[in-house]
Amino acid sequence: MNKLQAFNHSQRGATLIVGLIMVLVMTVIGLSAIRGSGLQEQMAGNMRDRQLAFQAAEAALREAEDGLNIPPEAYPVGTPGHIESLDESGSAFWRDFDNWQANAANYSEQIDHVNTPPQFLVESVDFYSSGVDGSSVDLANLLSRGMERRYRVTARAVGGSTDAVVILQSHYR
Repeated sequence: MNKLQAFNHSQRGATLIVGLIMVLVMTVIGLSAIRGSGLQEQMAGNMRDRQLAFQAAEAALREAEDGLNIPPEAYPVGTPGHIESLDESGSAFWRDFDNWQANAANYSEQIDHVNTPPQFLVESVDFYSSGVDGSSVDLANLLSRGMERRYRVTARAVGGSTDAVVILQSHYR
């Protein structure tokens, strides 16, 4: 019995220290799991915003292309969203919000959960047509074929937040 009492007095709280270290480790693991799930939720929200913007831009692009199927007299250059061709260095044009406000037309239907209505812009592009296969032809043959009109259709949409902006472009013949 005396040996048992001597054994109890020799313990100095090692179990308490080990237990506290285990609680600390579990707390760190729990906090990192919470932080990771919060980051994943934020990424999913950003992806949703981008998909909303993409689908809205796609709808505006299709509406603009459908408008080109009517006779040209019904959709002349100068109507909202229809302008003459920009120069080829137009990449800065698409990034400037003021250019969109001045020249673009709004999509006709209401789309839920987007920050602003999608917009579209149709550019008339006139050029001399070369051969059917894209090969070059002599100048006399080129001038005899005349000008050919094609369209560059661009749509811009914003998702649920102003951070998600999508610009889509197609060429229509």
